[in-house]
Amino acid sequence: MSIEIKGKESVEYDSEPCNWPSGKQSQAFKQLNKEVLDILLFDPKAFSALKGGLTNATVDSLEIKDISPFSVFNERHVRKAHDAATQLSRKPKETMLKALKFLRTGHPKSPFIEYLARIAIMRHPETREATLPPSRQTLPSAYFSQEEIFDAMKAQEQDAGSFLVAPFRAMDTRQNKGRFDRERELSWWREDIGLLEHNFNWHLYYPYPPNHPRDRQGELFAYMHQQMLARYDFERLALGLDRVMPYGPGYGWDRPLNEGFNPEMALCSFRPSDMYVAPPDAHPNPRAPHEEMERHKERLRDGIARGSLYNKDEVKIPVDMNKLGNTILANAGSVNKNLYGEINNQGHLIIANINDPPRKYDIQPGPLNWDQTGPRDPVFYRWHKFVDLLFEEHRMNLKSYTKKDFEFPGIKIESFEVELHPDEYHKKNVSKPLEKKNNFYTYIESRDYTAYNLDPERKVTIEKKNFLNHIPFSYKIAIKNENKRDATVVFRVFLAPEMEESLDEMRCLFVELDRFIVTLESRKESKTHIIQQRNRRSSVVRRPQLSVEDIENGKDDKSYGNCCGWPLNLLIPRGTKHGMKGTLYVLATDWTEDAVNPQESVRGPISYCGEKGEQAVYPDTRPMGFPFDRRVVDSNRDPVDDIAELAKMVPNSCMTKVRLNFLGEWNREEKRS
Repeated sequence: MSIEIKGKESVEYDSEPCNWPSGKQSQAFKQLNKEVLDILLFDPKAFSALKGGLTNATVDSLEIKDISPFSVFNERHVRKAHDAATQLSRKPKETMLKALKFLRTGHPKSPFIEYLARIAIMRHPETREATLPPSRQTLPSAYFSQEEIFDAMKAQEQDAGSFLVAPFRAMDTRQNKGRFDRERELSWWREDIGLLEHNFNWHLYYPYPPNHPRDRQGELFAYMHQQMLARYDFERLALGLDRVMPYGPGYGWDRPLNEGFNPEMALCSFRPSDMYVAPPDAHPNPRAPHEEMERHKERLRDGIARGSLYNKDEVKIPVDMNKLGNTILANAGSVNKNLYGEINNQGHLIIANINDPPRKYDIQPGPLNWDQTGPRDPVFYRWHKFVDLLFEEHRMNLKSYTKKDFEFPGIKIESFEVELHPDEYHKKNVSKPLEKKNNFYTYIESRDYTAYNLDPERKVTIEKKNFLNHIPFSYKIAIKNENKRDATVVFRVFLAPEMEESLDEMRCLFVELDRFIVTLESRKESKTHIIQQRNRRSSVVRRPQLSVEDIENGKDDKSYGNCCGWPLNLLIPRGTKHGMKGTLYVLATDWTEDAVNPQESVRGPISYCGEKGEQAVYPDTRPMGFPFDRRVVDSNRDPVDDIAELAKMVPNSCMTKVRLNFLGEWNREEKRS
């Protein structure tokens, strides 16, 4: 988005996105949404008819069968899904929808059918613009634990006097949740529904085979997961836990995995602690997946160190972040899949099947088998820390940034602060006044989610406890444009915990909070512009998404169609009750130099997800994570020691000390009172 600032004196600005869709959709569009919704929901009447022996000619001709257990990290599974979706998308719309309805009716809780239906709808020319409801509503077993589902259905049974809980009674195991496992202290973060949806939607929009990778997909894969790690480390530090340690070939792969995990889900098996990827007394097998991965990792490291990878014709291809990311993802953009393997996907599958590697006993895989459940497991972050170390080896080889890389002549930031909006927060009685300046405030509450496809009545309300949220706020930036022409500025906002480490040691801890664009008019006299940006407009977070109920009621599309993006409630780390110290940093650079097309508006959660559409181009030409994607040196080529030195060195940047305050839990009793 690009907004022009007008006026003679200081101007206050709230960055509402220009050219945002009005949301008023035609009746035909609303009807399409309802048709698409119908195939994603279980229909008891259709199920009864199906039991009578009905078939679907399209499904029979394409030989579409459910895959269980399905995984987006298994190339064979993903190819089958995309091949079927491609063929279905070439059929008339009504034919495709009937086939998908048939499959959903027969397999209402299948991750494969859920995935297939969504990509087929997204690919068909007549349905690709349809609004899809959140997958948490149409495949709730991938998002909620057995206990949460059991409690919800039991409550509904008591209210309605129905038989709904009976099929779930056997699941009410209520096993020990690991009372002595400190990793449980962060389960509220790892099990956040918005986080799980983000991971699912990202992989839905950026599949690996058989599609050609989207613009800068490999680089975005590296950056998005690095940001997940940075946010998780932030939460760990607030609890006094160590930062994430890597786990993978060469990093504990040959030792027992200390972290056990019980997801308590029908979809996933649990993992006892101290499991081995390969038993220490096993016979050597050069074709074993973990042995192959060790060789693939060393070949990649060798190529990164040399600055080039070999393609299939043994031609050296210069390494960049995008090619490296595509190679680690093993998509169609891989430099050489035979030589460098499928490191990311294989790692997910090996860890997921650690209980039963050859699938001899038909044990359900663990959480890392699915993109919806993976982030629940602490080892997900350890695995991706290992993957990120490969990217970090490449980052360390990149040319360091100097002051010239940051400069924006004529632009000077005079101050940068956070301004609280407590008037929008009426939920908690706080014993002491809230500091409105340079303080973030978070709290825990409960939230209700409606879920479908669990029972014949379709709709169940599930209570999710330990839902993190924060008091609304805005950034307030005082900036001068001393040029004789208008300046189109992109503001890049980052947050990091206050640490006694050098800037280079803590680069990977900087969390991107926003990236927004403002056009400052030129003035004869130097005047200060006051820019305000609301937290809900962040370029990181997902826009509000239509629910099943919204679509059924014919509501307008509020999400701009892109379900990918970080959840707003997790935008700010929780902090501590005494106020965790943090550093907020903003850098203003020239959007006319940085943008692919400065004339086009930027909308939606571009930071972690890019623009919507398979042919869309990532709008920012700067490396993702700039300016913390590599080392920074001063004029003497010495490393810049800390963020304060960087802010002092670059006039068009500014840092501010902030505190992250956790207010505690707001429960339902307080809400009712």
